[in-house]
Amino acid sequence: MPWPWWVLAPWSALWAGIHAHAGGRSWHFFAEGGHLLSSGGAAGGLHLYATHPALQIGPLALAVSAVLNLLGTGTGRVVALVAMSATGLPVLAAVWRLVPAPERLRPGRLLAGGLLFLPVWTEVTTHFGHLDDVLALCLSVAAVHAVSWRHPVWAGIALAAAADAKPWAAAFVVLVLALPRRDRWPALGAFVAGVAVAWLPFVVADPHTLIAARFTIPNDYSSALRAIGVNSAGTPWWDRPAQLALGAAGGCLAVRRGRWQAVILIVVAARILLDPGVYAYYTSGVLLGTLMVDLLITRWRLPWTTAVAGGLLYAARFTNDLVPFTLHELGLLRTAFGIGVPIIVLGLPARWLGRRPGRHARAASPRTLIRGYTARPPNGRPADGRPPNARPAGAPALDWFQPLNAQAVAFEPLDFPPYGAEPPVSGGRHLLARAGAGPGGPGPR
Repeated sequence: MPWPWWVLAPWSALWAGIHAHAGGRSWHFFAEGGHLLSSGGAAGGLHLYATHPALQIGPLALAVSAVLNLLGTGTGRVVALVAMSATGLPVLAAVWRLVPAPERLRPGRLLAGGLLFLPVWTEVTTHFGHLDDVLALCLSVAAVHAVSWRHPVWAGIALAAAADAKPWAAAFVVLVLALPRRDRWPALGAFVAGVAVAWLPFVVADPHTLIAARFTIPNDYSSALRAIGVNSAGTPWWDRPAQLALGAAGGCLAVRRGRWQAVILIVVAARILLDPGVYAYYTSGVLLGTLMVDLLITRWRLPWTTAVAGGLLYAARFTNDLVPFTLHELGLLRTAFGIGVPIIVLGLPARWLGRRPGRHARAASPRTLIRGYTARPPNGRPADGRPPNARPAGAPALDWFQPLNAQAVAFEPLDFPPYGAEPPVSGGRHLLARAGAGPGGPGPR
């Protein structure tokens, strides 16, 4: 186990303990919703959303709550909070596993990112106990793994489950565009089927279920929505569709720019910019997105994007003694983040980020792990000396994951014993390790 985990484990437990005395502030919504879902009748069951539009919680989260209610109201709450509080380190480990193996040799990046991420993550898990947001964000990380390893059906299922836990997570579906074209339709089909299975029974049983989409909350005076000039007392009628549309459009641009790992950040930033609420747990999703940007898109030694996001959205709320921000100024800070950070992440030249962008997710094919079947020669050029992207007119694009014939590949002897089993893909001396095998492995970006 890398040494940073020995620091991050007690750090996570410390912050969970700090929030535990006032933990589960919002759990009563889930306990009530789970009870209504399992009770049936004219006010519950499939009529739940029509009769209780204030429950802006997806059916998957309510189903989990209903199961926890079987343990008793108090016991179910404690089990839920303990389980959610324990998700910080697994989520961080899942993001770290997406980092190419050679770059995981720099554990200082993990330590710095974890020290910033884990305190804010406990806001959503321990302090508020928002099961729907926790499920949506964890499932989105699972979807990124599935996309990274080209498992389209699993990617679609994970994205559907995220939308079934929290409706705003539906915008994450643009992650399927990071898959090769032939894999997009299976992923999209699995997503549509998963969403239909969860939501369609409610709509069919009671068409008034759609009224829940028009539920309003107060427009906070420190929200970015007021800062950009929307001064209505509650949620405008166009606000939630605009959040989804803006998040999806920004996610498409991230994929187009070859920075598809930033989709979670872009979607959550759209929520920050257009949501009338300013709850602290919103920032947990933000820092998950910025952490993925810092670890997977940039090679910066320190997680600057995460630090900026934490300062603008979280730390600024607790600086009254040092820098007393007004409510309007806090709204301006949220606006600066919601507009500025996505522009920076999507607009910075690749040379400033330290990593070449990759239009599609690529996983190391088993054929690239066989010694001597390195589809890209050691000098990074095809064997005939042409630049990597040059090909005759009308010729199909080169597939770096399809091994060339033995005469066309420039082999380089490797200095380990005769091959008798699957070779390692990590370690400084292995050719593939130097080339970056893994989710961002060898091949055109």
